This record gives sequence, C-alpha cells and structure tokens, in this order.
Amino acid sequence: MQSKHPSQHSITSLAAAGVAAIALLMAGCSSGGSGSGANPRPSSGNIDTPVTPGPSASGETTPTAKVTEGTGNTVVATGNAISEIGKTIQDAPLPLLPTQAREGAGDVVIKTGRAVGSLGAGVRDGLGQIGSVDNPVGVTVASTSNVVHDVGEALISGGDLVRGLGTEKLAPLSPVTTPVGGLVRHVGIAVHDSSGKLHSVLSEGPVAQVTNSVSKVIVPLTSKVTDGTQTLGAGTHLGEPANGLLYKVGNTVAAGGSMISNTHAPVVSPLGGVVTEAGKTVAAAGGLLNGQDHGGGNPLGGLLNNLPLAKLGGGGEGGSAGGALGPVTSLLAPVTGLVGGLKQGAHDSQDGSGEHKTLQLPLIGGLLR
Repeated sequence: MQSKHPSQHSITSLAAAGVAAIALLMAGCSSGGSGSGANPRPSSGNIDTPVTPGPSASGETTPTAKVTEGTGNTVVATGNAISEIGKTIQDAPLPLLPTQAREGAGDVVIKTGRAVGSLGAGVRDGLGQIGSVDNPVGVTVASTSNVVHDVGEALISGGDLVRGLGTEKLAPLSPVTTPVGGLVRHVGIAVHDSSGKLHSVLSEGPVAQVTNSVSKVIVPLTSKVTDGTQTLGAGTHLGEPANGLLYKVGNTVAAGGSMISNTHAPVVSPLGGVVTEAGKTVAAAGGLLNGQDHGGGNPLGGLLNNLPLAKLGGGGEGGSAGGALGPVTSLLAPVTGLVGGLKQGAHDSQDGSGEHKTLQLPLIGGLLR
C-alpha cells in the first residue's frame, strides 16, 4: 500500500480546516439572526398574519374551536372587504379633494382593514385551534401586537391625510394641517414601533405563564360544554335535525356569498367573502349539538317526526288518536291530492299493546327536501 505524499496530507488538512471554518461561520450567522420560534417578533414591514401557532397537541380541533375559527375567518374577510373599499377610495375621482389627501384617506381605510384582519387572524390561529395547539389563548393574546402594528400604520396614513388637506387648492390651510398632520404621524410611528416590545411582553415571561394556565382550563372546559350540548341534542333527538338544518342554511348562505363575490361590483363584491365565511360558520355550529357529521336529506324530518302530535296514530283504543288528527287530515287532503309522488304518511310499528300507526308529515318534509 502506497503512502500519501506529504504535500497531499497538507492539502487534505487545509480543505478540512476550510470546511470547518465555513460551518462555524454559518452557525454563527444563524444564531445571530432573529430566529424562528413559535412566536416570532414582528418586523417593521407589513404584518398580515398573526403569530404562528405553537406545536400541535392532538392534531384535531374541537367543535367549539371550529366555530371560533369560522368567526375569525369572518372577521378576516371583513378586514379584507374594508381594505378593498380603501382601494376604491384611492381610485375614486374626487376633484375637490387633493390627490395626497385622497390617497391618505384610502390608506387609512386599507390599514384599518388590515388591523381588523389581524384581529380575526389572531382569533382564528389561537382560540380557533383549541385542541390543536398547546397554548391557544397565548397565541391569540400575542397576536394583538399585530393589531397595534396595523393601527400605528393607519395613524401614520392619517397624518398624511391631514397634511394632504393643505395642498393644491386647499394650500391656504397648510399652516394648520402641516403641524397637525406631523403630530398625528409621530403618534402613529410611536404606536407602530411599540408593537415589537408589546409582542415580547405578551408572548414571554409572566403573561405567557398566565395564558398557558388559562389555556389548560379553557381546553377541557370547552370539551365538557360541547359534550353536554351534544348529549342534550342526542337525548332530545333535536341534535341531528338541528345540525342538518344549520348545515343546509350555512351552505346556502355561503353559496350566496360566492355569487356576490362573482359580481365583481365595486364595494359590494368584497362583501361576498364576509357572507361566505359567515355561512361556513353557521354550518359548523351544528357540530355543537350533534356529535355525528351533518345530517343529510330533510333536516327537519327527524324533528317533526319526534313531535308529540306526530306520534298520534289511527289504531289507538276507541279510535281516539285518529279522531284527534281527523280535522287536520281533512284539511290537507285537497293539497296532498294535487302533489304527486308523496309518500304515505303512516307506517307500521309494533309495541307491547299491538299494531299501531304512526302518522308522518310528508307534505312538510317533501317541501323541505
């Protein structure tokens, strides 16, 4: 076996040393940066989403969390709609308003919409993820720093708006608008810059301990409340039909929101997203009453069939039960005669006293299908 030449050993050593130096340099750069934890501090740029959720706890959110998440998404959609209105203001022809003032007014509305969206996103990514993140309350609380950030930007734009009122044809007002606008702008900068420190206070130290403790109480509490409502819904036989009804109503509302969005009409079109998310929230609310998935078919069929009136049949003693519904049956006879294909309203059931008839309400059920 041939040994390596001394020069080869030196070249190999130099290469190894170079690789080690590069690795140390990269490690130093990564440790000296801002880092990427579960709750990164906001930067000076625009922040459209709140704090990143923490590590997954169970991977599945609770029914209460799904409703809360839908509420947060509705607020986010509202913020987006407000921002779109701000863009419309910027593009609107307003001859009496100076250009700088019009742009400032539009910016104020846009930044206000972002603040509303940050609030909704904080609810969505925190309390809307109960059961899926370790500290949902902490995520929501810490995300309020993003709201403060956006409010500060809105105030800065407000200062530009006031300054702009003293330009062009309204230049004689500049001795008043310039200092006032500058003051408003400075206040906005102070609020904007405080968002970073606020985030550190809300996501670390004593506040984080408090929110973590509150989360440990809220998560099992919401689960117990949901279990109670679902048990009540199952016991009264109202959970499944109510869930199906809310599901159908929610989907109908959401579909209407999509139609509004597709109109692409100024001011009106952005509201479609709000309607859509509100419909989704209504559809998810049925899970609070029913542990199963949404009911299909007629959402009120089970509800109507469980009413005491629906259990009165024609086979009782002395025919008294049938007599109780005789007038109703006579009134519905002309209508049911005109509607073809309806199912018969009675089916056989067997109990300890013999054969009985259970009267359904096919006309109402058919209309609701």
